[in-house]
Amino acid sequence: MQTTPKSWSTIVTLTTQITQDTSHEEFSFEEVGILTRTQNALYIRYTEHQQNLETPVTFKISQIDAVLLHRHNDFTDMQLHFVPNKTFQTQYVTSQGNIPIAVRTDSFVNQITADHPYGQLAITYSLLNNDSIIGTYALNLSIAKAN
Repeated sequence: MQTTPKSWSTIVTLTTQITQDTSHEEFSFEEVGILTRTQNALYIRYTEHQQNLETPVTFKISQIDAVLLHRHNDFTDMQLHFVPNKTFQTQYVTSQGNIPIAVRTDSFVNQITADHPYGQLAITYSLLNNDSIIGTYALNLSIAKAN
């Protein structure tokens, strides 16, 4: 018998640090999201608001150590797959065309599970194009109960 997915409102806090060559940027967001628990994964969905642009974001956290991040808006579409010590090929889709990139997960700490859907997810990763590093990223996701 398959269980029915359960969804509830949550507070999502995301901080991303980006280093490209010698430049460093940091972005932080706090948004209300929806957390959905299925038999095999947790889904965290929210809309990021930045510079008058709304970007739907989905994190899929599997029961195994795997996270899928999907971000898309009218201008870009990106799906990043994170598994400890693995590299995955993907496409960064832009209005100017597709850019082939690789996502290498450098570190991975996940406290968010189906049994414990609130907590922290910390991932550092590198984006590569033709084996050259485009940038290094530190992603910190916090999920908290909404009041």
